[in-house]
Amino acid sequence: MPTPVLSIRQAVIGFEKDKPLLVDVNLDIHPGEIIGIIGRSGIGKSTLLRTIAGLLSPLSGDIDVPSARGEIGYIPQRLGLINHHNVGYNVMMGALARAPFWQTLFSLPGIELRESARSAIEAVGLSDKVLDSISQLSGGQQQRVAIARSMVQQPTLLLADECLGELDSETAKEIIELIQKLAQENNIAIIIVDHNPVRVATFCDRVLQVKGTHIEEVNV
Repeated sequence: MPTPVLSIRQAVIGFEKDKPLLVDVNLDIHPGEIIGIIGRSGIGKSTLLRTIAGLLSPLSGDIDVPSARGEIGYIPQRLGLINHHNVGYNVMMGALARAPFWQTLFSLPGIELRESARSAIEAVGLSDKVLDSISQLSGGQQQRVAIARSMVQQPTLLLADECLGELDSETAKEIIELIQKLAQENNIAIIIVDHNPVRVATFCDRVLQVKGTHIEEVNV
């Protein structure tokens, strides 16, 4: 069994110690796995992803990510794209996560990172949209930009929060196929939060359900 890209041991997740959202979280994620997390709104799914991403600290317990934090790709619910900039600019902002300090300081990715951005945009099928502003794109196209932005970070772990939520069924299917391709071809571990348990069961290797303050694995 390969070394996990993420190990969580006895973690307590939330904002207040006397009111945790999740307790006794124990989880190992391996390269190439696609993990789905389901559960009702407001129960702690997004907070768990933000904690894994390093944006929040666990209240207690251990979250071990053997690779560098820069190798975690994170797609928030609202995508975090810059609407008045074009596709190329948004994707290159992801490349800055692994750029030298001076390039990050001046937001100037070098030739290699520009090539990475171009390849990522091509991989998600948006080469003809590279100069279009985000505000001109459909919801599905914006999701593709967010995925491309994460790809140029060369993540070992990709966290996606409700990235299928507002898409029609055909567009959601296209994004799912893209996610599966990423996992298979690049050996990226992917954790995806979704509200649709039936859909998650069709493409995830494992499905975890948040019940109360605990996470349980669901047979799919």
